[in-house]
This record gives sequence, C-alpha cells and structure tokens, in this order.
Amino acid sequence: MLLFNIPLSKLPAMNLDPLTIFSFIWFISCWYFYTLFAKIAAKKRNSLSSVLYRYRKEWIKKLASSGISEVDAELLASLEKQVSFLASTSLLILATLVTVLSTASDTFMNMTSLRFVAEAPLEVVQLKLLLMIIIFVYGFFTFTWSLRQYGFCFVLFSSSFNTVKYYNDGNQHKAQVVSRDFNAMAKVLDRAAHSYNYGIRAYYFAVAALAWFINDWMFIATCAVVVLVLYRREFKSDSLKAMVAARLVENVHDEDEVTFD
Repeated sequence: MLLFNIPLSKLPAMNLDPLTIFSFIWFISCWYFYTLFAKIAAKKRNSLSSVLYRYRKEWIKKLASSGISEVDAELLASLEKQVSFLASTSLLILATLVTVLSTASDTFMNMTSLRFVAEAPLEVVQLKLLLMIIIFVYGFFTFTWSLRQYGFCFVLFSSSFNTVKYYNDGNQHKAQVVSRDFNAMAKVLDRAAHSYNYGIRAYYFAVAALAWFINDWMFIATCAVVVLVLYRREFKSDSLKAMVAARLVENVHDEDEVTFD
C-alpha cells in the first residue's frame, strides 16, 4: 500500500514557489512545442523522420517485388527487440520510482549536504516523483504501441502483397489479383517508428525532470539543453547528412516521391 503522506486537506493549501510553477510550465512547453516543431519542420526540411520515411517506402517497394526474405524478417525482429528492451526498462524504472515514492520521508529527502541542491517539502518532492512516474508510464505506452505496430508489419509483410478478389461472371466464379495499397503499408511501418521516437523523446525529457530534484534553475536549463540535443540529432546530425548524401540530393523534399508500380 502506497503512503503518499499528502492529506487531502493539505493539497489546496500547499505552497508552491512561483519559480517551481514556472519551471513545470517551461518543461511542458518545451516538450509540447518541440514535438510540434519537429512534426512541422520534417515536412519541409531534412530530418531523420523525413529521410527514413523515404527509405521505408523503398523497403516496401522492394518487398512488393521480391517478397519478405530472411534478412528482412531479421531486420524487423531487431527493431522489435529494441522497442521491447526499452518497454521492459520503463517497467523497471516505474517499479523503482513507485518504491521510492512509497517510502519517502523527510529524513531521507533532506540528508543531502550539497549546497546547490535545494531543499523542498516532502509533498513537493513526491509531486516531482509523480511527474517522473507519469513520464515513464507515457513512455511504456508508446513503446508497447510501437511494438504492436511492428507486429502488424510482420503480418502485412509476411502475407501476400496482392489481394485476390472473387466475382461472378455469368455462371462462373473468377478471381482477380489486385495490388495492395503499398503506401498504406509503408504508413504502418512509419507509424511504428514514430511511436518508438516518441518513447525515446520521453526518456530525454525524463533526464530533464531528474534535474528538478537539484533545483528549479537546473531544471529549466536542462530542459533547454534537452531540446537543443534533440534538435541537433534530428536535424543536424552527421548520420542525417550521410543518409541525405546517399540519396544524391540536398533536400529530400526536392526529389520525386517514391511511387509503386
């Protein structure tokens, strides 16, 4: 049984420092607006999302002509293992956070001797722990949804890339082979990757939330650093430049869209 040590009568009277409130709003704003920015910017400029989407469509195009091979199946399985590992890690972190939350005490929270670590009431510390728990719950849900979508990809790619439609022609039943919507199949693979990306982003911002236990200013600065790191890796990384260069273009949005026969 969890002991939150926050009587309901105390919640309305809890005194929160204005800087603490601002830092929390700053955290939510950084996460939300960066996600919005990354989604919009990826439609106009090179990013990991926009470049990898084109590679995924080419992968589907190859599968449509040759079918899924052992190498392709192994690649999908490798992607699933990565997501499964992080989903399991999220559960372990959640179990640890819940344990700390249930056993937190004033003595335990105030035993630090570091001057730059701000002392905070037990109720505030528990609210910070709750924030961490919410972040990893969100990460767990996004990773497991990504895992399920990769499972959908296994079913789609392992089945025929053509749909057989039966119809009546007079007194005879005939069959017509129709190619499936490969764009839709690529979309499923892309959505699985996006869910994985959202989960990874939650881990980054969990690191920022961890700085809140030090002090509010460190929390604010760490949020800004996390946004900068995410931006550089998604839009300015050497890996991105190499993948764009491999396509022999400066901007992947200038090349012809990958089409299916």
